[in-house]
Amino acid sequence: MRHRRSWFVPALLVAAITAVGLAPAMAVAQEEDDGRLTVGRLRLDPCEDLDGAWCGNLQVPYDRADPAAGTIPINFEWYPAEQAPVGTIVAMEGGPGYPSTGSRDYYIELFGALQRTRNLLLVDNRGTGTSGLINCRPLQRWHLALGDEEYDRRLAACGDQLNTARALPGGGFVHGTDLYGTANAARDLADVLGALQTGPVDLYGDSYGSYFGQTFAARYPRLLRSLALDATWPVLGTDPFYISTIETARIAFDLTCRRSVACALAAPGSSMARIGALAERLRRAPVVGRTREPGSAPSTWRVDVGVLVALVNNAGSDTGVYRELDAAARAVLEHRDGAPLLRLAAKSLYTDDGGPVREWSAGQYSAVSCTDYPQAFDMRAPPAVRRAQYEAAAGTLPDDVFAPFTVEEWTTSPVAEFDDCVNWPSPVRSDPPITGRPPLVPPTLPVLVLSGGLDTLTTWTDGAIVAEQLGPSARWVKVENTIHVTALADPYGCASGLVRQFVRQPERLHSMDVSCASRIPGVRVVGDYPRRLSGATPATPRKGNQAGSAGLRLAAVGAAAVGDAIAQWWYLPGSRGHGLRGGWFTVEGDTSVRLDLHKVRFVADTVVDGRATWNTSTGNVAANVKVKGPGGITTTLRMRWYDLARHPRATLTGRTGSGVRVSATLPAP
Repeated sequence: MRHRRSWFVPALLVAAITAVGLAPAMAVAQEEDDGRLTVGRLRLDPCEDLDGAWCGNLQVPYDRADPAAGTIPINFEWYPAEQAPVGTIVAMEGGPGYPSTGSRDYYIELFGALQRTRNLLLVDNRGTGTSGLINCRPLQRWHLALGDEEYDRRLAACGDQLNTARALPGGGFVHGTDLYGTANAARDLADVLGALQTGPVDLYGDSYGSYFGQTFAARYPRLLRSLALDATWPVLGTDPFYISTIETARIAFDLTCRRSVACALAAPGSSMARIGALAERLRRAPVVGRTREPGSAPSTWRVDVGVLVALVNNAGSDTGVYRELDAAARAVLEHRDGAPLLRLAAKSLYTDDGGPVREWSAGQYSAVSCTDYPQAFDMRAPPAVRRAQYEAAAGTLPDDVFAPFTVEEWTTSPVAEFDDCVNWPSPVRSDPPITGRPPLVPPTLPVLVLSGGLDTLTTWTDGAIVAEQLGPSARWVKVENTIHVTALADPYGCASGLVRQFVRQPERLHSMDVSCASRIPGVRVVGDYPRRLSGATPATPRKGNQAGSAGLRLAAVGAAAVGDAIAQWWYLPGSRGHGLRGGWFTVEGDTSVRLDLHKVRFVADTVVDGRATWNTSTGNVAANVKVKGPGGITTTLRMRWYDLARHPRATLTGRTGSGVRVSATLPAP
């Protein structure tokens, strides 16, 4: 836990400064004799367990229209520049519900190279972290198995909790459900910047943080030097059914297969058409069987059309779905093999509760969503009327709008949220995030908009619309072959490098070289999931190879087992994972990862033992394995490939059990 001491600054004075858009000269941070740091008008304490960080909070009005409602603390962390600062970077996290301080490691990694001369400020939006955290325990503990009716009940109870949490001096309670919207969060940040006297800042927002960024820029452009929006969608004009998700998914699944050598060779044609065929198969009979969630014991899973819809939705934030769903669909359709599909559902779909509330607040998520996001019904109407309005709106959608799924399948899937706010309390005030019309920012404010080419949550078409709405000072960049949020944990250094370059010299935005965004390697989509060795595609022989088809199949399966273990590493909660059809592997390390394979079965009748090393920074993969197939045939292999290449190929060398030389290559698994 980090100790933070409240230091009150008259919030009305701060609000008066920011309301007229003044940008005071940057204050000089000064460390005091008592071990605290003075920044602007605030005094900060050293953050416990965070070297070089200073913690503080600012009390701001809970309801700026009613002083009797009291105040709410806005928590922040301040990372001073190493030298005399020339500016301050502010990073805002998404969700809604996630505190920005919870993602500090990602932001420090992204902006660390700039901190020699720039401060870094992380501010937790109201309702998250320790900024007046919303803790609706029943809603936080809800999970998919409890069903939609129980979710609706707990959501309504959360709203009632917020509306009875603060008593007013003259009787009654503050109507709190309206007070966590993005407009109030923007006012809070403006107050914090005024109190710290930062001057104009460079604001980076990812996911919902980019929605926040649009709102802040439209309201307080003079408090910004630059604005970077990563994985964004329009505050103005978004439709309540987010049809751009399925429109983008249709294109993205086809592209990922076509751009992957293994998938394109194994299954030419439309990947989405194959997913549609799988949907038709699941309508007749769901796939049911035993599989493992990462780090868990075997359990029974049932994949129906609703689960398939959820997987297609998840692809925008989980590259593993793009990697595996096409081949998993073909395994079901062509071989009645449900193992790959069951495993993919178990690892990609989150079925647990909301987890620790300080890491993510389900209540704050609902408070923002039901206050700011477009709904297919009138939030001022009673719940029964809202329900009828929602059903009527859904009923007017074209039958094929979510094809290859029906309207009912798409809108009732486990991840559908289109009617979540039906039972949320009606608002008593109107406070939209943005009240103006495009262009939303002055032409003097540079804005970089980044969109992942495979992001189905905040699509690239949405990003282009945002850039247009912001005005001529905005530049939109589509980062190919990437999913939701492009610059954080960026293995290729492209999007992250563009953000840093932009912050250094925002005035050069329109002349920046962004060509790296078109050169990101494609997702390595699985070619096939053979059930047995005889169904595996042999590796391609190279000069000096003496092995026949059996030896080359052993080589291909050995490489596939290593590649599959690396792909599962991203999902593991601990140090142990399992092969697709048996066996296990252990992992050690983070940047330099070691994987030890123990009787791993990528196909049912072949086991793979050995060790692989994988450097997540350089992309270098090396492995030494022994592959044993049916009838006792074996081969010992050395493998090498470069994981970050655009079209990586693995080279395999070794000998069979009878001493025959193996020299082969194949698309990196």
